[in-house]
This record gives sequence, structure tokens and C-alpha cells, in this order.
Amino acid sequence: MAIMQYILPALALASTTLAQCSNQGTLTIASSADASQLASCTTYSGSVAIETGLAVDKDANGHQQLEITTVKKITGNLTVTSAHLLSSLTFGSLQSISGFELGDLTVLSELSMPALTEVNQLNFTALPALQNLDFGGTGITKASSVLITNTGLSSLMGINNLRQVDTFNINNNQALQNISLQVSSITNSLDIEANDGFQTGLTTSFPMLETATNMTFRNCSSISLPALANVTEDLGFYGNAFETFYAPNLTTAGGLIFVDNEALTNISLPKLTSINATYQIANNTLLTRIDGFTKLSIIKGALDFSGNFTDVELPALTQVQGAFNMQTSGKFDCSAFDKYSSNHVIKGKYTCRGSETKPGGVGSNPSSTSSGSAASGTSSAGQFQANLPVVIGGTSVIAALMQLML
Repeated sequence: MAIMQYILPALALASTTLAQCSNQGTLTIASSADASQLASCTTYSGSVAIETGLAVDKDANGHQQLEITTVKKITGNLTVTSAHLLSSLTFGSLQSISGFELGDLTVLSELSMPALTEVNQLNFTALPALQNLDFGGTGITKASSVLITNTGLSSLMGINNLRQVDTFNINNNQALQNISLQVSSITNSLDIEANDGFQTGLTTSFPMLETATNMTFRNCSSISLPALANVTEDLGFYGNAFETFYAPNLTTAGGLIFVDNEALTNISLPKLTSINATYQIANNTLLTRIDGFTKLSIIKGALDFSGNFTDVELPALTQVQGAFNMQTSGKFDCSAFDKYSSNHVIKGKYTCRGSETKPGGVGSNPSSTSSGSAASGTSSAGQFQANLPVVIGGTSVIAALMQLML
């Protein structure tokens, strides 16, 4: 009986502590007392939300700081939105969260989680004062989904050691200078766009990335993908500022798209053999020669080139299952591709025009009525072909001979 006098209070205390560290709904932190309840747990089973009107002390600037040091794991989500006075948030021991959402925190300038390594979903939006992530050590190494938009971040230190990620979307972060990730695969999508880096240009590097499903790059000054071998859906580059693109190990892609990259002068994909959807190159002002696809054999969708190029070389091409559209404002010889059309390498509608006033994409109507074979340029075999008209009769023969002499 004497033993029971000690056991029953201990069980009651344990039951109370367990109740404090578990919630089928969401624990809302609205005051220091609520924060103390969470601080009593090492693992909290449930989700945690920090109240918009957080009632904690303010500093001399009228801002609030919140620090919780004990909890190591939150099995649910941690959500902080519209706490407009919160300038500092610290979870000193937190290692793992299911979902982590920060949104509309206009004065948050300090985020410290030095032990955090694993997040299922990370969603940071509208954090204009946040310039750095303090995740300490190696930082986050595993995440399912990452979205960072409209923040003041100048780098992604703290998540740059990600090894696994399904979806990675970084957009509209005006101060962001560099993105460098160690991921080897991206199973869903990667989107990087409108990160202006204060006009110095965003540099991106994925030195270990080998496979991806869908990748979109916009407004980047450089893109490095040295290990990339396969993209199952689209690999697209839109409005970037890089001069060259080189992916030495890329062998297959779903769609391959280069549009509005005004500084682009060279594309080199020496191992690319097949494209399983559309292959589009359009409106890349300085790209006059397209010759970096020496092993490309099969295009299962359409080939759609438009711009002001004068030379195109596709020496290994054996099959284009969709439409073939090649329109350029430059002088261009279509003879090699005429042969591809006549011998049914090209299965779909065939259009090839040089010296176009307004070169357009698939489905557009060329402004000229000629075949587009111009008196300069090289074919895919690297040989010039004159493409003279068939002539009958003395006058036409003389005219043809004069043309040959000229």
C-alpha cells in the first residue's frame, strides 16, 4: 500500500505530461504559458500553430521574440502565419517536423533551428526581412517539398545539403544570388524563376543531379548540370542570361525547350540521343549556329526551331514523329531537311523557310512563298548545296549557266 502512494501520483504526472505532449488537433501558441507547455515535451505528437496575435513581451522596437528549446520532434506541422510583430523565432533542439510553414511575417529577420535536419514539406512565403536561414550543422538533408517565394534570402545555406527532394520551387526572391544543391534526383519538379539577385544574376549549380522529372529555369545567369543524364518530362530554359549551356552527360529528355534566352550563343549536348516530346528553340537572339546535338537521333514529338540562325546540324537524325518547323530570318539552306521530308524521316507536317520576315513556331504561316533554301548556310552534313531550279529551253539554260558562273 505504501508503494501505491508513490506509484499513483507518478502515473498521474506521467499521464498529465503525455496529455500535454499530444493533441489530435493543433496546439495553438498564443502566450508564454502555451510556449512553456510545448517546451516541456521532447516529442510533440500533433501540430503546432503560433497565433497571429501572439501575446508575449515586446522589445524596444515593438517586436516579439519566441524561443522554445526542449522539443526535438513535432510529428505534425509547425505553422506561423501573419504574426506581424514576430522578429525572431528559435527552436533550439528541434530536429524533425512533418510540415513547416512560415507566411506573411513582415518583420521576421531571425530564424534559428540549429538541429533541424528533416522536413516533409517546407513552405516559406512573404518573408521580406529574412536574409539567412540558421539551420546549423549540415542543415536540412531530406524534404519532400520545398517552396520559397518572396523572401529576403540572399542564399539558401541551410538547405543546400539536401540529398532528397520531390518538388523544389524557388521564385521571386529578389536578393537571392546563388542556388547550389547536392541532390542526386528530383522525383517531381524543379522550378527556379524570377530570382533577380539585385540584377547581378542568379547562378545555379546541381553538381550531383542525375535524374529529374520536370525542370524549369527562368532568369538565371548560369546553370550547371554536369551529371544530369535523364529528364523524363520537360527540361525548359526561358528568359535566362547565360551565354552557353553544356550538359555533357544528358542522354534523354522528355521535352527540350530554349526560349527567349537573349545572350545564348551555344548549346552543347554531346550525348543526347532522344527527345520524347517537343524540341523547341525559339527567339534566342544571338544563337546563329545550332550544332551541339551530334548524336540526336529520335524526336518523338515536334521539332520547332525559329529565330535568326543560319546553320543547323543534326547529322544523326533518323526520326521526327511530329511536325517539323524550321523558320529563320537568316539566310538558310533547307536542302538536307528537304531530303529528310522526302524519305520520311519526318512523319508530320514539314516547314522549312529561310529569310523570313517574322519567323514563327509550329502552326504559323511563313511569310515567304519559297522553299527557304537560301544561297548561304550549311546543311546538317556540313555541306553547301545550291538548289538550282530545273530549267528547260535555251534561255533558261543560259540563265542557269550564268547563275552557276556567279
